Amino acid sequence: MYGKGDLQDNIVSEAAALLEKAKRLSREEKVVLKYFLDGLSVGTIRAVEELKRKGIEDPERVINKLIELGLLEKGLESYSLSYPLRALITRRRIRIDL
Repeated sequence: MYGKGDLQDNIVSEAAALLEKAKRLSREEKVVLKYFLDGLSVGTIRAVEELKRKGIEDPERVINKLIELGLLEKGLESYSLSYPLRALITRRRIRIDL
């Protein structure tokens, strides 16, 4: 059984591994990830529309790639940063720059 400290250490480790993946993203993928770093969780329709306005030609393709990499998650009608990244930002109040 894990203690509270073990769980937090695990989340930090997972977040660190995800941030290493983020360093190797394309420019377009980084734009999308930064969008979610600012918003944490955004409705699916709104995210696609806003990302198109930011110049992302096919936001759904890029979002799906980031989901495959474990950087984003898909909810019922929203996209979010993956749990380890959200926890790192909200619990530890850490700012992530790409």
